[in-house]
Amino acid sequence: MYCVKCGVELADSEKKCPLCETPVYYPERVLSDEAPYPEFVHPEDKISRRGFYFIISMLFCMGAIIPTVCDISLNHGLTWSGYTIGALLLAYVIFVLPKWFYRPSPAIFAPVDFLAIGLYALYIDIATSGGWFLPFAFPVLGAFALIVCAVVILSYYLRAGYLYIFGGGFILLGGFTLFVELLIHKNFAIRHPHMWSIYPLSTMALIGIMLIVIAIVRPFREYLRKIFAI
Repeated sequence: MYCVKCGVELADSEKKCPLCETPVYYPERVLSDEAPYPEFVHPEDKISRRGFYFIISMLFCMGAIIPTVCDISLNHGLTWSGYTIGALLLAYVIFVLPKWFYRPSPAIFAPVDFLAIGLYALYIDIATSGGWFLPFAFPVLGAFALIVCAVVILSYYLRAGYLYIFGGGFILLGGFTLFVELLIHKNFAIRHPHMWSIYPLSTMALIGIMLIVIAIVRPFREYLRKIFAI
């Protein structure tokens, strides 16, 4: 056996050439197809999450400043720009503000979202001198917020019993439609009331009862799980 580089005769026990230190080549050895070193992969540049949402925040600020300047220059005051600013702030609170946090809790941001919606509705009521916020919008929005927030908080913290939670939520939403209709009749003086709420009330109550029954009857629940592969 000879060195593949300098041709020096080598003993069978040699691992390297004693002259040039070239590793001994064994023709009978099966070489691996794997590369002797990992393939170089160029690291991807990661976009800063906070930097991205900072840019989004600046765009929202520009979207609020531009209509304000236009409104002041054209009307010498704030007339219609308040609605634009309020809508932008509402969209920012709902869609952008939770993204600043690593793991935003829906149990916290769901009430915050409804609070922002309520404040925007209150601003519109004051700006238009409508007088409809306290007698109508506030109880409607408050009742809907209580139902949605209860479902969200229970689903987030319990991590079980979803059928009971959503079943009860559907039943409460059905009763909510009846509550809305009663407030409409009371505040807007409808002479010939039509009980339209009976249709969503009966439908949602039926769905809610079905979900609760499925949660109670385990064989039925397992049968539906096999059918729908869930």
